[in-house]
Amino acid sequence: MSIVILDRAVGPLPPYADWLRDSGRPLVLLTGRSLAEVPAGDYEQVECLPGYATSTEADRFVLGLAESTAVAALVATATEDLVRAGALRECLGVAGQGRDDALAFADPVTTRRLLAEAGVPAVGREAVNRISDLYWHAHRWGYPVRVRERKTSGWPTTAVLRDEADVRAYTRGGLAPDLVSVPALMAEPMTDGERRRLVVTGGTACGSETPGLAAVVDAALAALPTTDGCPYLVEAVRDGDGRWLVDTVAVDIPVDADGDDRRAAVRVQAGLVPDNLEMIR
Repeated sequence: MSIVILDRAVGPLPPYADWLRDSGRPLVLLTGRSLAEVPAGDYEQVECLPGYATSTEADRFVLGLAESTAVAALVATATEDLVRAGALRECLGVAGQGRDDALAFADPVTTRRLLAEAGVPAVGREAVNRISDLYWHAHRWGYPVRVRERKTSGWPTTAVLRDEADVRAYTRGGLAPDLVSVPALMAEPMTDGERRRLVVTGGTACGSETPGLAAVVDAALAALPTTDGCPYLVEAVRDGDGRWLVDTVAVDIPVDADGDDRRAAVRVQAGLVPDNLEMIR
């Protein structure tokens, strides 16, 4: 039974093989990297897929592999791969996070909806499907409005709209490359207060020295389908009234974060318990 690793090739190749060696299972690496970037002998099988990020090559490979070899676990730590991995787990009957639960962390609009339903204070965030949405959001929140990529790790900012003239300039060429495409964008009110980023393990309390921040982070993780033992990156911002608002909750641990957190994320997805290194049965 193999452990399949979906590697989006962001930053240096993580030492997956070292982190998972004690699993006793063959490791299959699917990556958008070149073979020269992968240490020889670390993996039972390495598939370098040129279209990894933009095609269904990885999905089709996993489905084909499952016809001849049982898949014990799927590891996918990049935000863009969460839904892909969740759908594959459901299709193959592999234990772990499914597609709908993955959306709670892969899509910030879904995250915001779940937090709102649970009464957790969070930054307002809505989808942008058409130009009129920007005018509507600005009407609700007031300017400035920040526009961000909805399907890219880190959800980078594409524009800060400070008035209607900015909206007209930003939308002059449309929001998508053609009329049949839906823009992968979201909007939120601009927040300039103090920001904090915390890595918190699912199933444990935040432990921040700031009580108000700790309370809102704990409430956010309780409202989302978290997995015990898995680390989550929570970003919060303080609003003009001094309240802490949850901005984002992600499983995509930054490359410069604590190596133990990234290792724990990989091991939990592979069905290993980070603390005692025993297999989950």
